[in-house]
Amino acid sequence: MCTAITLQSENNHAFFARTMDLPTTTPWRPIYLPAGFMWQPSTSDQGQTLPMAILGGGRWTPGNHYLLGDGMNEAGLACAELYFPMEARYESKMVAGKLNITPQDFIYWALLHHSIAELQLDLPNISIIAQKWYGEDNWRPFHWLITDVEGNTAILEPRGGKLTLTEDPLHVLTNTPDYPAHVKRLAKTLAIDPQLPLAKFKTAVHVFNGDLAHTNLLTDRFQRTAIHLWQQDKPVTTNAAESELLQLLDDVVIPRTPERLRRSNMDYTHYEDVLDLTEGTMTFKSVRTGQIHRLRLDDIKTAKPHQVVAYPFT
Repeated sequence: MCTAITLQSENNHAFFARTMDLPTTTPWRPIYLPAGFMWQPSTSDQGQTLPMAILGGGRWTPGNHYLLGDGMNEAGLACAELYFPMEARYESKMVAGKLNITPQDFIYWALLHHSIAELQLDLPNISIIAQKWYGEDNWRPFHWLITDVEGNTAILEPRGGKLTLTEDPLHVLTNTPDYPAHVKRLAKTLAIDPQLPLAKFKTAVHVFNGDLAHTNLLTDRFQRTAIHLWQQDKPVTTNAAESELLQLLDDVVIPRTPERLRRSNMDYTHYEDVLDLTEGTMTFKSVRTGQIHRLRLDDIKTAKPHQVVAYPFT
């Protein structure tokens, strides 16, 4: 499942926010990976050194590997994976002349870059293949939300036999269907032509006063989040932006109920996080405990310059 949002405040801070919704009971927590950390794609015996530190949400897996669900680097580039079932189409085998990686490896690769523009130039040099990641039982069907410190936001989707990077002017992403289908559904709700320019979408959102379905369905979450986001004025301060984003995330949280914990195929929200890409800060909210923790990339770099840190905020 999952819902992701990007936003830029009046004081020119760029933000990324998301819920992590999965059925797994493995703890997700903030993870810091220092510059110089050796990242090794599961498809290769050859590792790559991270040029910049990363702070994000992840979990430890057997074999001493860290699976990242989202993260930002020191340049203010952020990337998050969201489930994309039935739509994701990866290469079935290694492609000669390219760096072949699994879906679970992609965030590491993305955060080698400084901006969406730089990542886009490098995109033809990789191939994402349908191969399991280390001890995981299978490959995962993902698409990714990517945003940078300039506020640019894009979606990478493995569609039609190729990796398609699309601008996301609505600054929202959930799950299947693909992004164009979400836009068409939203336009239908707003009673406008989906081909209209963004300004017309924003005008339609501002005057919309219809009912919105309050379910966990991915299409409902997309529409509700997009409409609520664009009906609000741009937040003036950093604190106001964080507060707005947490409220938007709270609205789409999937409750952690005893029934969902008993059943291995039922999603629930593990955490919410808000990344200030301008300041390099992370606000991590544990849904299990309700506690909110705040971390600053520069502070961790000073205290633990060469050490991987997995925080116990689960």
